[in-house]
Amino acid sequence: MLPAGASFTILGEKGNWWKVSSGYGTGWVEHRFCMINLPDVVPSIVYDATNAYASRYTSSGKDIPGITGQALYQGKVYNSRFDEEQFLMPVLYATAKKICAAQQKALSQGNSLKLYEAYRPYATQQAVVKALTALAERDPEVKAGITTKPWSMTYFINTGYSNHQKGFAVDVSLVKISRTETRTTGGHTYLVPVDYQEYEMPTPIHELSMAAASTTGPGETTLASTMNDPAIALRDYFRKAGMTPLESEWWHFNDYAARTLAGGRTSTGGFEVTRCRSAAPG
Repeated sequence: MLPAGASFTILGEKGNWWKVSSGYGTGWVEHRFCMINLPDVVPSIVYDATNAYASRYTSSGKDIPGITGQALYQGKVYNSRFDEEQFLMPVLYATAKKICAAQQKALSQGNSLKLYEAYRPYATQQAVVKALTALAERDPEVKAGITTKPWSMTYFINTGYSNHQKGFAVDVSLVKISRTETRTTGGHTYLVPVDYQEYEMPTPIHELSMAAASTTGPGETTLASTMNDPAIALRDYFRKAGMTPLESEWWHFNDYAARTLAGGRTSTGGFEVTRCRSAAPG
């Protein structure tokens, strides 16, 4: 049995199983329990794991000491599949298929998803919780931004285990593409946006306060007045792909069906992903 967080190379797929090789040997794993690195299978998305080099977390527009601007975990390594350094963006395999569907819809309208975060280690989650809690205790404006009813802090940064640790959540924005390139790996071609402009969204990414809410409250479907056309389009792409928008963050989408498929046996985020075992197809 592979331990949680073990990296491997997928050698083949048969039904619900992957044949994989790793430092533990070669064998078969049920892919409903496994994450796959999104850049390997959906290279047309724009990837920017800011938490891996300069976190953009703020609250009520204010920096969170010890978090904002910091690298919170390792997230960029050499990927031999594309012969370049790339961000690591693992999600559950079932979730990856839905993100691909959302991206295809975006591409059909001249847009692309811009993925800021997929898997997030639990240690990072708790570091943000601790720092934001301390800031809110000192700053009434920050406290009001995360505790004014009907909201509470856990809607903006889960104080327990986040769906990011479990592998079925992503933080994503939207860009307008002006130019793409077609590239090749292992005899296969793929599309890469090379010139693009990120749309103005309701708030900057990772603004942890009710200013970032996509609806008027928890469990509500009425959109917040700040939701603009690009944010609504992004929401539409993911909803049609079978993922669920988070009411408190316009950028966050969950794949609850993937959680059900895994029977609740999902990651708790007790590891960092620091290696890419991908290889060019062939």
